[in-house]
Amino acid sequence: MEINTIGFLKIERFEKGAATRGAILVTATDTKPLEFRITEPIRPQSFQAILYGELLDEYVAVELIGLPLLNVLESKPDLVLVCDDLLLGISSKQQVPVVRIARAGETLGKKEAEIQQLISPNSNYPSAQLYIPEKYTENRKTIAEQLQVIFSLKNLVEPFERLEKACTDVHRTERR
Repeated sequence: MEINTIGFLKIERFEKGAATRGAILVTATDTKPLEFRITEPIRPQSFQAILYGELLDEYVAVELIGLPLLNVLESKPDLVLVCDDLLLGISSKQQVPVVRIARAGETLGKKEAEIQQLISPNSNYPSAQLYIPEKYTENRKTIAEQLQVIFSLKNLVEPFERLEKACTDVHRTERR
């Protein structure tokens, strides 16, 4: 497996948690944008919250945001990076590897042995950590090595900051 394009997938909550949007930014390995997509705000009704219970957030993240965004992409990524555990559920429903990334020191809620470190060689940005789901065990080493090479040149956490700003900007603009 060779990583030439990366999809950065993020969910954002608005209106005191009543609305959720998702966005994906597909980039080359230099994090230059190739394609961007954003969902309409998703506002589950109270009866949906009752019916789905504790599964509602994962249902919204995977079924209503993540999968639809991946399905409409013209530039399919070789790998998807997410910054929310809820989005890891996408991995069981499509073929593109989905990997969780976080700044070093953030709690991933995973066993330490399952976490790969990405070291920033020049300290221009903080180190990061990866959680590569068990589904990708045979590609885990390759994925981690390729992401380390990319991370040595580009901060792979920073595109999530762009997505957060883009989601906020779109949501604010559409509410006017």
